[in-house]
Amino acid sequence: MLHLVNPEEFKKHIEKIISQNYQVEFLGKNFDQIVGLLTETKTEKIYDWVGEVIQKKIQPILVGSKKKYKEWVIGELLSFRYPFSIGNTEYRIIFVKVKNSIYIEFHLGDHKYYDKVRKDLDLKRSS
Repeated sequence: MLHLVNPEEFKKHIEKIISQNYQVEFLGKNFDQIVGLLTETKTEKIYDWVGEVIQKKIQPILVGSKKKYKEWVIGELLSFRYPFSIGNTEYRIIFVKVKNSIYIEFHLGDHKYYDKVRKDLDLKRSS
């Protein structure tokens, strides 16, 4: 029997890796259900990836946009993308940080949700 991941423990573990005073928002349609589908192996890979982001081993996606996103200008944000799949479904994590400052959002969702977030963050350019 596979051990399913508890969404609250998952969030706490991510916050522990980040270790900052600012509260990270965990966003995504069906966030908890998706976390519930993760195997321990996939979960460990996500934790490792978050750790590498924190240690600045992973290059962020930079956007020079002047558009506002919540209380920030998009140009002040760094985004990190992590794709994975469960079964035949593709999922994406977008982890958002304010340059030289705090991590603000951890998005987890399917491709449709990911496209919406990319659009909000001005990461979606017409190809």
